[in-house]
Amino acid sequence: MTTEIGFGIAGCGMIAKVQAEAVASIPGARLLAVCARDEKRVAEFAAKFGATGYTDYDQFLDHPGLRIVNVCTPSGLHAEQGVAAARAGKHVLVEKPIDTTLEKADSLIEACDRGGVKLGVIFQSRFLPAVQKIKRAIDEGRLGRLMIGDAYVKWYRAPEYYAGSWHGTMAMDGGGALINQAIHTVDLLRWMMGPVDAAFAMKAALRYPRIEGEDTLVASLRFKNGALGVIEAATSAKPGFKRRLEISGERGAIILDGDTIGCWAIDGEDEEAGGGEQTTDGSADPAAISNVGHRRQIEDMMRAVIEDRAPMIDGREGRKSLEVVVALYESAVSGQAVKF
Repeated sequence: MTTEIGFGIAGCGMIAKVQAEAVASIPGARLLAVCARDEKRVAEFAAKFGATGYTDYDQFLDHPGLRIVNVCTPSGLHAEQGVAAARAGKHVLVEKPIDTTLEKADSLIEACDRGGVKLGVIFQSRFLPAVQKIKRAIDEGRLGRLMIGDAYVKWYRAPEYYAGSWHGTMAMDGGGALINQAIHTVDLLRWMMGPVDAAFAMKAALRYPRIEGEDTLVASLRFKNGALGVIEAATSAKPGFKRRLEISGERGAIILDGDTIGCWAIDGEDEEAGGGEQTTDGSADPAAISNVGHRRQIEDMMRAVIEDRAPMIDGREGRKSLEVVVALYESAVSGQAVKF
């Protein structure tokens, strides 16, 4: 890619730094502007990455040469800021989840459609070599009929993670461990197993009872293809364990252990486990994240703009995991299974 694309980042927290580092590593990508409310933090962030800092979002959107806005603010602001960017004619790349409710997600999708701009949703795990290898095997039918699909995200967050923060609040986080930490793996599960038909969930705030959202959730699923599955999502599981994704079919099973393949057992295939790359382990440290996956997804977004095509994970695709999350929360509150 030789065409230079100007980026602007909304937010200057941990994930904004990851995205800024990713942009800086991509030929043809240039971080032009950053915007957040805290003037001191914005100035420091802008100086570090050679960008212009703003505290006014409208002025930020008017920055010359700005083409893609990376929304890295708390989840409850994603649609609001993305809609404003789309109305200003900017392409939008929003961090997961697309927002906290389906209504807000739909408003962002519609605004980008109306504005004729691209909308991408960050789910960088899909760009992992091990994940793509598993997805390819499933799509080629090498596992045969799918039977069980399980996602386990049993992580730990220290007390200061929730203290005085937007984390775990309904307004800005939309919940807790499921929508924030586990949604990457929920996205992979749904991507590989297909649409969910029905689900039942239970949730609780066991370690941190004062948060509005949950620190522990368990759910059972039935997929539309007839397969069954389980989701476990937690920030209460000290000391924290690497996430696992287990896919079983009539011809064998594959396990994603963290970011690498922990088991590859398919009839007639002589394949060793391992391979891939461990780019991040957020099991106990939310800052333990590489920018490798983000770099790949940002590169895909750039190509989508240059080639005038949809990004690999567009708004409608990014909405699908939120649909699962919202249904699980509905079930946990009502005590009843939810039919999709």
